[in-house]
Amino acid sequence: MLQDFHLRRRAAVGKRWCPAASHNTPRVARYAVRAKASASIPAPGSMLPEFSTSSPSQPWQLAVLGDLHLPPPRMQLYREAQQQLRGLLLQQQEGEQGGSTAAAAGGNEAAAPPAAAAGDAAAVRPVGRLVQLGDLGHGKHASGSRSCFEFARQYLDGFGVPYSLITGNHDLEGEEFESDEENLEAWSQVFQRPPYWCAQLGVARVVGLSTVRYRSNRNSHHEVFIPPEQLSWLEGQLRAHPTTPFIITSHAPPMGCGLKVIQEVHIKNRCAWLNHSAQPPDPDPRVFLSLVSRHPNIKLWFSAHFHLAHNYHDSISVVGSTAFVQVGVIGECNRDGLRQSRLLRGDPSGYQLLTLDHSTGALRLDMQDSWGLYDTASSQYDTASSSGQQYGSSSSSASSSPHPPPPTPLLPPGEELLCDPQAGWLCSQQLECRVGDNSTGFMTWYPVGRDTILALQAGGLLVEYDLSTAAPIGLLTRVPEGG
Repeated sequence: MLQDFHLRRRAAVGKRWCPAASHNTPRVARYAVRAKASASIPAPGSMLPEFSTSSPSQPWQLAVLGDLHLPPPRMQLYREAQQQLRGLLLQQQEGEQGGSTAAAAGGNEAAAPPAAAAGDAAAVRPVGRLVQLGDLGHGKHASGSRSCFEFARQYLDGFGVPYSLITGNHDLEGEEFESDEENLEAWSQVFQRPPYWCAQLGVARVVGLSTVRYRSNRNSHHEVFIPPEQLSWLEGQLRAHPTTPFIITSHAPPMGCGLKVIQEVHIKNRCAWLNHSAQPPDPDPRVFLSLVSRHPNIKLWFSAHFHLAHNYHDSISVVGSTAFVQVGVIGECNRDGLRQSRLLRGDPSGYQLLTLDHSTGALRLDMQDSWGLYDTASSQYDTASSSGQQYGSSSSSASSSPHPPPPTPLLPPGEELLCDPQAGWLCSQQLECRVGDNSTGFMTWYPVGRDTILALQAGGLLVEYDLSTAAPIGLLTRVPEGG
């Protein structure tokens, strides 16, 4: 019944907030408009030239925004956050120059972008870019509708820098559409973007992956599903560019990445991870971590979906040489009272990852690392900083390794760190436990098969874990006290 409900149009659609009532256009006319608009949309998997930088040596700044859920009647916080990010992304482009010092290793103070050298300002001045990770609309204001997309486009245009975006689960719940394909097509028309794409920022390549299912998801409508064609394309990109650092963006994170997750929301509904509930012939949720293990040039993977801040131990998690990065929200739809976005600064040697606190406007350094570019001649990863660059490893001596060294996140200062003792093993990357073990006083483990183990928390929640990825995959029940 729920799926039939989502497949029907509701008479109430026309009565909801809609600044541009395009869904009231006669159906035949809408098909003609779509055919014309689709002709100018880049093909899926296209390189986006307007989003890319002009040179590999060009320093850049990339603002990464999480779930927006824009509420048209209450936009003040969003406008304030927009102005904060505009100031960071545009100030260098508008010629504001000054001295800058790279952050010291292990410190938490953000370094300013590299200063422009005298007589060569345009060559080294960082350029600003922005990527948004999906979930544009608010449930009370026709999320997933064409009018929602048009309102979000106006907001994103206001940042004044080239941007791109991907879809989230709520972007495909538009009630005016009869299928996921029709909904996704409207999104592509409004933003003139294919659902998956790439762009070149300096020496790094940014990739956007989009969910393509909502109504047609078989288990949870809100599962973020990446189809086989996007996975094949991504694998092809990684194989074709083995020495290029990759930055991947998706609305939800991969299973096994180790990021903090909300057990009674996303685990309970089996929509926490990419392809969380997928069954053959759909791609298995474990395929994404397998991809990471085969391609160490995946340096950063950004995701949102959980509406959580950056102040937890596991807001950044490292698996192999890949850092998985949680991105918070800029509006009221947070789960912990914090409004934050990410800012990634890059140059030919490496990157800085920072948090922008929208309540205070303060920047905090969360991680800094070299790209660790692979040298095919020596079969080694170069971990030394390039001369004169700002963002690489702070080590003064060159080093090389047959494997890229993992980046090291910096924990937030003690007064900012959020401790969550109830998280238990829901944030674990490595499942080192013994049957019946309750040494933590919070979790007791029970085997149920070769691939699964159950964890009974002190609060009575019985959680199912996948052993191969050490990831929670289902909330089974709440066990009564003494049960």
